[in-house]
Amino acid sequence: MSSPAKVLFIGIDAADKDLILEWAAAGELPHLNSLLETAAWGVTQSPVGLYVGAIWPSFYTGVSPARHARYCYEQLQPGSYEVKPVSPREVKHEPFWDALNRAGKRVAVIDVPKTFASRLSNGLHIVDWGSHDPDVSGFAAWPASMAADIEKQFGIDNLHNCNAFRTTGEEFRDFRDMLIQRVRQKTALSAWCLDQGDWDCFVTVFSESHCVGHQCWHLHDDRHYKYDPRLVEIAGDPVKAVYKAIDEGIGELIRKVGDDAHLVLFASHGMGPHYDATFMLDEILRRVEGDPPRQRRASLVPLASAAWKLLPQKVRHFARPVRRKARTSLGLEQSAQTPRRKSFRVPNNDAYGGIRINLAGREPKGLIAPGREYDEFCEALSRDLLAFINVTSGEPLVKAVLRSADLYEGDNLHYLPDLLVEWNRSAPVEEIYSPNTGTITGTYRKCRTGDHTPEGLFFIRGPSIAPGQMQEQVSVMDLAPTIASLTGVELADVDGRSLAPLITAQ
Repeated sequence: MSSPAKVLFIGIDAADKDLILEWAAAGELPHLNSLLETAAWGVTQSPVGLYVGAIWPSFYTGVSPARHARYCYEQLQPGSYEVKPVSPREVKHEPFWDALNRAGKRVAVIDVPKTFASRLSNGLHIVDWGSHDPDVSGFAAWPASMAADIEKQFGIDNLHNCNAFRTTGEEFRDFRDMLIQRVRQKTALSAWCLDQGDWDCFVTVFSESHCVGHQCWHLHDDRHYKYDPRLVEIAGDPVKAVYKAIDEGIGELIRKVGDDAHLVLFASHGMGPHYDATFMLDEILRRVEGDPPRQRRASLVPLASAAWKLLPQKVRHFARPVRRKARTSLGLEQSAQTPRRKSFRVPNNDAYGGIRINLAGREPKGLIAPGREYDEFCEALSRDLLAFINVTSGEPLVKAVLRSADLYEGDNLHYLPDLLVEWNRSAPVEEIYSPNTGTITGTYRKCRTGDHTPEGLFFIRGPSIAPGQMQEQVSVMDLAPTIASLTGVELADVDGRSLAPLITAQ
């Protein structure tokens, strides 16, 4: 019996590489462990400083964020001081499956994050059936007629956005069980689609590792400042439980395609404790410029946050600009609406801080001239940031301040932050100090206890593939041209390279 797919791609969203390798070696992830012996494998490097929001678009386009222009769930709109949510339709380079489709290949795509349903002429595309942080438009399918069949056979995702404040062991246990159930449903959905057969390329992604890492890292990591053995006694280690469920799903899908197919598996980026100072960055920049400390009405924060969470997701999506203005006026929001500032914070998730320079000729009311003045300002601001100390640990708050223009090239470089602040994430951040600003205090108020690290893993197994570890790291942008080449298609106009020549047995 022939394989239902010539190339099977399985993604594991934000599954930490060190945990995978540790638990695979211990026999707790047997299917991933088998790939260490039978596949070519290695470590992937994500887009520096932007990997939280740019990882999946960089994967599926094969180009850098300076070309596809998507790095965060909301971004500053060039030519303005306005921050808006970013739709997957705004990614400025096509996904590799569109190129395969044009080449006449039969392609299936299931739940690749941050995409919209491509109209594949001889395939299917399922979006946000069960993914982390789904787009506001929600579950969609192509052909559209598939949506009703999928809901009837496999249900709908009752979890939706996984962000929520959980405090009891029972709440974390129930969350763990919901994620495991969704893994099993995703496996069944993927197997059902695989059975439709004759796929040149079949793509599916498990996102439950992403959800559990953000919400339950403090139950896994006994060094985390929120670790509570009483919660662990009830909920166990939800991270390990979800990884084991995903491993079982991987095994089932691998069995369906057999040894004749090429398998590409990608654990996108990692996870660790959520220690950073992005939530303080706006105040840091204000104080560096000499503004007085902002007086916040902290008593309003819990009430406002609770009311916001009661609103449906679509309402929250469209109400964000109004909410931002209201929070700014109350002193609760750190916002980019500051044309009088020389620099200001822009969204970039939390792992790295993002800073925009108020550049003359680019911003509507720019204050810093391009060229020498811009360079000198960036250098001075970098020195100021590097002078901060995390009072809790006594260590520097900032490891490095990077310029996007030194890291990236592309027509859409102007969409990116000018500066990327790499935090020292060795300890929680509540009080910081520099000789220039004095002491600044703040409290991280969100529900996540885990956040991303940049490295991931890849495995490629199949006919003519030489097993073993690659010593050099490879870019996530290399995976799209690699997958395409395994189907006999060469992608044009990409930044990545196919790995096939490097891993083919001689």
